[in-house]
Amino acid sequence: MSGMKYFSANKPLIVPSDAEGLKIRVQSSTIAKEMIRAMGASPQVMAFSEVYGALQTGVVDGQENTWSNIYTKKFYEVQDSITETNHQVLAYLFVTSNDFLNSLSDEDRKQFLALAERANQSANKLVKEKDAANRENILDAGGKINILTPEQRAEWVNTMSPIWDEFEPSIGKSLIETAAGA
Repeated sequence: MSGMKYFSANKPLIVPSDAEGLKIRVQSSTIAKEMIRAMGASPQVMAFSEVYGALQTGVVDGQENTWSNIYTKKFYEVQDSITETNHQVLAYLFVTSNDFLNSLSDEDRKQFLALAERANQSANKLVKEKDAANRENILDAGGKINILTPEQRAEWVNTMSPIWDEFEPSIGKSLIETAAGA
């Protein structure tokens, strides 16, 4: 299951430099922290359960999340706006071990993998539908969403692409190219 992430802040983030000097909450991820630094902001790692209060009191100035998390945790209530950056995927993986797979007969392994693929496709469809509905819920509740022009989007990509290069040896070029084309 996966959903795209978007930035919200106590001021509109139309281009990355709009975040300069802000404190942005991120998960504990080296890539996420470097992304925030590339924007000229300060990454603040904190528990998800603390984000609303931190946004409300000014401990942090912004955050990044999916539409569903922004809506269900009401982050839009304490932020000026959300920018539709589609800058990162929040994914949950269906994982098993090679030992388990290798313990199955060829027919059982084939059936298991087919069922796992169907479950992944179904879950991803459900997440996509839920995210779209929660994007609309944010708007219906009075939240503001900034939609980027192609030129503004290109500025985000140009700001983030050095990070892709930095992490290419550990992530792999093909994965980065796939993500960049999405």
